[in-house]
Amino acid sequence: MGDNDDDIPLNSEADIKDGDPGSEAGEKVSELSKDEELLQGVLECLESVDLEFDFKVLDVLEDERATPAQIETLKEQLGALVSTRLFSIANSVHYGKTRSGNITKFVDVVKHLGTDTTRTTAIFVALLSLANTEELRAIFARNLATSKLAEIFAAQLGFKGNQKSTAALGGLFIEMGKVFMLIYADKESFQYEEGFVDRHYAYVGVKVIEKFELPQSLISIIDHPCFSFVKKDSLELSSVVDMAHAIVNESFAKHGKLRIKSPLPDPEGLLYQSTMGSFLKEQFNIMGIGNYMEVIEAEYTEREQRVIDKGETGAT
Repeated sequence: MGDNDDDIPLNSEADIKDGDPGSEAGEKVSELSKDEELLQGVLECLESVDLEFDFKVLDVLEDERATPAQIETLKEQLGALVSTRLFSIANSVHYGKTRSGNITKFVDVVKHLGTDTTRTTAIFVALLSLANTEELRAIFARNLATSKLAEIFAAQLGFKGNQKSTAALGGLFIEMGKVFMLIYADKESFQYEEGFVDRHYAYVGVKVIEKFELPQSLISIIDHPCFSFVKKDSLELSSVVDMAHAIVNESFAKHGKLRIKSPLPDPEGLLYQSTMGSFLKEQFNIMGIGNYMEVIEAEYTEREQRVIDKGETGAT
């Protein structure tokens, strides 16, 4: 290239940085710089977040040499709120309460939930305590709803244990990036331009996963390019979570909550001691956001009603 100015491409980096701010290229760079500046502020907010406990105490769950006594100390280290909710989840029917009896030791909580679920749920519960506005609480409710539906869909589609739990955990953090973006905006007293949060919350969500050292498998669920298939015609796990998230978003847009129709346990437990509807309601109640979950009771079939009627009259 020669010394003549005509040899410099008009769209060179130098032109974009130092050129006319009103040009299309200049506007793009200005917009990019503004976005980057805002995101940097969000990440600094994330780094300074103060949880109820030091999340590093959860590292004991990954230590193969950890003794039951060391794991048991988590009951106190996690704080009353987080520990209580983890015990409640482990004692729910879905996790085998009827088979195992009442769980009173934290080491048994970990055995029932698994290390990844224990760690991720503990952090989710601690972050939920930051939700001091209706908008933030709704985000956590959508995350929880997505998590539960994704786990159900994964099971129905034949995904195995680890994949089901990964879908559930991914759903639990699907919109977590929005949480820190809103916390930062509230702290600095400003509002984002329309579309900014939707463009960038997945990126921030990945940073949340990295900060709290959550399973790397969650990243492809939080941030992926499109709805995907694998092999010949199998759904990618991220696509299962996408479907759950879409249903949750539609329900929240219409009703402000997750609204489902499901059978419910009958009073005497003759037909059902637990149903999917009652389980979901229980999980939302455990997290303290039961107002974001509504179950419309499905009517009993004639056969089911006869069983209930016979039970109530003592007939055989």
